[in-house]
Amino acid sequence: MRSIITGLLAVGLLSIGLAGQSYPPPFPRTNATKLLENERVVVWDVTWPKGQPTALHRHLYDLAGVYLQSGDRVITEVDGRKRSVSTAAGGVTAQLRGLTHIEEGTSDVPLRAIMIEMKQDAPVGSDDAGDLPPAFPREGAKQLLDNERVRIWDYAWPKGHVGPMHRHVRDNVVVWMESGKLRSTPRTGAPTITTVTKFTATYSQRGNVHSEEAIEGAPRAYVFELK
Repeated sequence: MRSIITGLLAVGLLSIGLAGQSYPPPFPRTNATKLLENERVVVWDVTWPKGQPTALHRHLYDLAGVYLQSGDRVITEVDGRKRSVSTAAGGVTAQLRGLTHIEEGTSDVPLRAIMIEMKQDAPVGSDDAGDLPPAFPREGAKQLLDNERVRIWDYAWPKGHVGPMHRHVRDNVVVWMESGKLRSTPRTGAPTITTVTKFTATYSQRGNVHSEEAIEGAPRAYVFELK
């Protein structure tokens, strides 16, 4: 009986110690490149090379992302449990802050993703679309995920097709999945031409009003509408 009680006390003390321990954040780190940062987000281009485990880290922010390259990982939990994970390119992810683990790539071609850390603790809401339709949903856009922090859309701009004038009611991070050129025409003023590059990210604030047309290539993006 004494040995059982001693064992239970040891487990309890270990749990308390782990709960109270501080860990480094996941980023910055080797194999993670910062793409942009502002008051709302930090966006990272991350790879998990084979045989290069991360430090045991704790995620400080809610996070969402998209995987650019398929690959495999082993994830080690705080208590030492390990699990193997295979992830396909094009998949999306979302997780809440507080997750603590080690990650190590196991595939010859490393897993790669763009990850978005949401710096604010809670949603900030959205604007009223007013007399225009919101940017999303729209024809041709596929909703991939919707939770309390973010809504993710997969959208390709058909070449030569001018979409309707619309208003962006939320701040958004755009991860470009295919390259091309877009013409953006505001309600008043001259149009602008933007070249977008595959596997990069851009940020757009709410309130933007325009129509869009692909004029070169086949631009496609995952649009992360921040709540």
